[in-house]
Amino acid sequence: MTTAHKDFPHFFATLDPSAHPGLFTSWKGDVVRQALPRWLSTPFRLTGLGSVLKGGRWSVRGLMPTVYASTDPATLADEANYKGLKYGWTPADFLTQLRIGMHWELQRVVDLTLPATLAALKVCTADLMTCDWEAEQIADREALTQAIARAAFERLAEGLVVPSARHPGGVNIAYFPSHRLNGTLLELLNPDALPPDMHGLDP
Repeated sequence: MTTAHKDFPHFFATLDPSAHPGLFTSWKGDVVRQALPRWLSTPFRLTGLGSVLKGGRWSVRGLMPTVYASTDPATLADEANYKGLKYGWTPADFLTQLRIGMHWELQRVVDLTLPATLAALKVCTADLMTCDWEAEQIADREALTQAIARAAFERLAEGLVVPSARHPGGVNIAYFPSHRLNGTLLELLNPDALPPDMHGLDP
């Protein structure tokens, strides 16, 4: 069983909307996402199932469906190529990937690029970027970033706005599809460019 991070109670208390309502905000903009085609096809689409199976920097394995996207192609490329560049390319790096552009309008996110949010949580950007979440997960320990994400998830945030650990100055969005609110918008920028069997990709 995964050991919870020691600071999770603090993160959870800080993200109590009755105590700190200003830590929840809206976010909108264009994003780009890259994944194996099966994760962008029926029946998976934008379910976040892949993160449930594997975990992630901002998702606890087995618990939190999370969809990751970047706010620009350069950030996405550095995120996607990080392991290959650091550890050497494997056959997995040469699998067919599909890149899609979307427009997202989320209503209730925690923005970890804002100094006030970091100060309230008592963390800094360097803490988030240097966190070795994979090593912690292998050791069955909840990573710092996963603990923050779980606190936001349990407080029913729709997602997180986070600094990229792979591209200096880059920004990623971690979206929790199970917490989608009425009126939230996720739409493809160019749906007609999808292969015919993937038309109707509407999360």
